[in-house]
Amino acid sequence: SASLPFLPKPAGLEGLVGEEVGFDPLAFAESFDARWLREAELKHGRVCMVACVGFVAQQFMTFPGFTPTPNANEAIYSAEPAGWAALLFLAGFIESSSYGGKITMLDMFEGKRDPGNFEFGSGFLKGKSDKEVYDMKLK
Repeated sequence: SASLPFLPKPAGLEGLVGEEVGFDPLAFAESFDARWLREAELKHGRVCMVACVGFVAQQFMTFPGFTPTPNANEAIYSAEPAGWAALLFLAGFIESSSYGGKITMLDMFEGKRDPGNFEFGSGFLKGKSDKEVYDMKLK
Protein backbone atom coordinates (compact mmCIF):
# COMPACT_ATOMS: atom_id res chain seq x y z
CA SER A 1 0.00 0.00 0.00
CA ALA A 2 1.11 3.58 -0.57
CA SER A 3 0.66 4.59 3.06
CA LEU A 4 2.47 1.59 4.55
CA PRO A 5 4.92 0.24 1.93
CA PHE A 6 5.78 -2.83 4.00
CA LEU A 7 2.14 -4.05 3.97
CA PRO A 8 0.10 -5.28 0.99
CA LYS A 9 -2.75 -3.10 -0.28
CA PRO A 10 -5.86 -4.11 1.68
CA ALA A 11 -8.90 -5.44 -0.14
CA GLY A 12 -12.36 -4.11 0.60
CA LEU A 13 -11.61 -0.39 0.39
CA GLU A 14 -12.90 0.09 -3.17
CA GLY A 15 -14.97 3.26 -3.50
CA LEU A 16 -14.27 4.52 0.01
CA VAL A 17 -12.18 7.35 1.37
CA GLY A 18 -8.76 5.92 2.12
CA GLU A 19 -8.71 3.66 -0.93
CA GLU A 20 -6.25 5.87 -2.76
CA VAL A 21 -3.52 5.40 -0.15
CA GLY A 22 -4.60 1.95 1.04
CA PHE A 23 -4.61 2.75 4.74
CA ASP A 24 -6.05 -0.17 6.70
CA PRO A 25 -3.14 -1.48 8.80
CA LEU A 26 -5.27 -3.90 10.86
CA ALA A 27 -7.14 -5.23 7.78
CA PHE A 28 -10.59 -4.47 9.18
CA ALA A 29 -12.00 -4.04 5.65
CA GLU A 30 -11.10 -7.66 4.88
CA SER A 31 -13.04 -9.02 7.86
CA PHE A 32 -15.99 -6.62 8.00
CA ASP A 33 -18.13 -4.76 5.51
CA ALA A 34 -16.37 -1.41 5.11
CA ARG A 35 -19.75 0.35 4.84
CA TRP A 36 -20.66 -0.95 8.29
CA LEU A 37 -17.35 0.23 9.71
CA ARG A 38 -17.85 3.65 8.15
CA GLU A 39 -21.39 3.84 9.55
CA ALA A 40 -20.07 3.01 13.04
CA GLU A 41 -17.33 5.62 12.79
CA LEU A 42 -19.76 8.33 11.72
CA LYS A 43 -22.29 7.39 14.39
CA HIS A 44 -19.70 7.33 17.18
CA GLY A 45 -18.41 10.74 16.09
CA ARG A 46 -21.93 12.18 16.14
CA VAL A 47 -22.65 10.69 19.57
CA CYS A 48 -19.42 12.20 20.89
CA MET A 49 -20.39 15.63 19.57
CA VAL A 50 -23.81 15.43 21.26
CA ALA A 51 -22.17 14.21 24.47
CA CYS A 52 -19.80 17.20 24.51
CA VAL A 53 -22.71 19.60 24.09
CA GLY A 54 -24.68 17.73 26.77
CA PHE A 55 -21.77 17.87 29.19
CA VAL A 56 -21.81 21.66 29.05
CA ALA A 57 -25.57 22.14 28.61
CA GLN A 58 -26.55 20.07 31.68
CA GLN A 59 -25.32 22.88 33.90
CA PHE A 60 -27.96 25.21 32.46
CA MET A 61 -30.91 22.90 31.71
CA THR A 62 -32.25 19.66 33.15
CA PHE A 63 -34.61 16.98 31.87
CA PRO A 64 -37.88 16.77 33.80
CA GLY A 65 -37.52 14.38 36.75
CA PHE A 66 -33.75 14.78 37.03
CA THR A 67 -31.99 16.65 39.81
CA PRO A 68 -30.03 19.71 38.64
CA THR A 69 -26.32 19.33 39.37
CA PRO A 70 -23.96 22.29 38.99
CA ASN A 71 -20.87 20.07 38.70
CA ALA A 72 -20.97 18.19 35.39
CA ASN A 73 -18.67 15.47 36.74
CA GLU A 74 -21.19 14.54 39.45
CA ALA A 75 -24.26 14.54 37.18
CA ILE A 76 -24.02 10.81 36.48
CA TYR A 77 -24.26 10.02 40.20
CA SER A 78 -27.27 12.25 40.88
CA ALA A 79 -29.61 10.60 38.33
CA GLU A 80 -32.31 8.23 39.56
CA PRO A 81 -32.33 4.66 38.16
CA ALA A 82 -35.72 5.27 36.53
CA GLY A 83 -34.28 8.26 34.69
CA TRP A 84 -31.36 6.20 33.44
CA ALA A 85 -33.74 3.47 32.31
CA ALA A 86 -35.86 6.01 30.41
CA LEU A 87 -32.81 7.51 28.66
CA LEU A 88 -31.43 4.07 27.73
CA PHE A 89 -34.83 2.97 26.41
CA LEU A 90 -35.11 6.16 24.34
CA ALA A 91 -31.60 5.68 22.92
CA GLY A 92 -32.37 2.05 22.03
CA PHE A 93 -35.65 3.02 20.40
CA ILE A 94 -33.98 5.71 18.29
CA GLU A 95 -31.19 3.31 17.33
CA SER A 96 -33.52 0.51 16.22
CA SER A 97 -36.05 2.73 14.46
CA SER A 98 -33.47 4.75 12.51
CA TYR A 99 -32.70 1.72 10.31
CA GLY A 100 -36.22 0.32 10.07
CA GLY A 101 -35.24 -2.56 12.37
CA LYS A 102 -32.21 -3.53 10.28
CA ILE A 103 -29.29 -3.18 12.67
CA THR A 104 -26.96 -6.00 11.72
CA MET A 105 -24.04 -5.82 9.36
CA LEU A 106 -25.76 -8.33 7.08
CA ASP A 107 -29.00 -6.48 6.35
CA MET A 108 -28.30 -2.83 7.21
CA PHE A 109 -27.37 -1.81 3.67
CA GLU A 110 -29.99 -3.62 1.64
CA GLY A 111 -30.78 -1.15 -1.10
CA LYS A 112 -28.61 1.81 -2.04
CA ARG A 113 -28.27 3.70 1.26
CA ASP A 114 -24.88 5.31 1.83
CA PRO A 115 -23.26 4.79 5.25
CA GLY A 116 -24.29 7.55 7.66
CA ASN A 117 -26.81 9.06 5.24
CA PHE A 118 -30.25 9.49 6.78
CA GLU A 119 -31.31 12.14 4.24
CA PHE A 120 -31.08 14.78 6.97
CA GLY A 121 -30.20 18.08 5.32
CA SER A 122 -30.16 16.60 1.82
CA GLY A 123 -32.24 19.56 0.60
CA PHE A 124 -29.04 21.63 0.62
CA LEU A 125 -27.59 19.39 -2.10
CA LYS A 126 -30.46 19.78 -4.57
CA GLY A 127 -29.49 21.51 -7.80
CA LYS A 128 -25.76 20.89 -7.34
CA SER A 129 -23.59 18.90 -9.72
CA ASP A 130 -22.14 15.53 -8.77
CA LYS A 131 -18.72 17.12 -8.26
CA GLU A 132 -20.16 19.79 -5.96
CA VAL A 133 -22.04 17.13 -3.96
CA TYR A 134 -18.84 15.06 -3.68
CA ASP A 135 -16.90 18.12 -2.48
CA MET A 136 -19.59 18.95 0.09
CA LYS A 137 -19.51 15.39 1.45
CA LEU A 138 -15.76 15.67 2.01
CA LYS A 139 -16.08 18.87 4.04
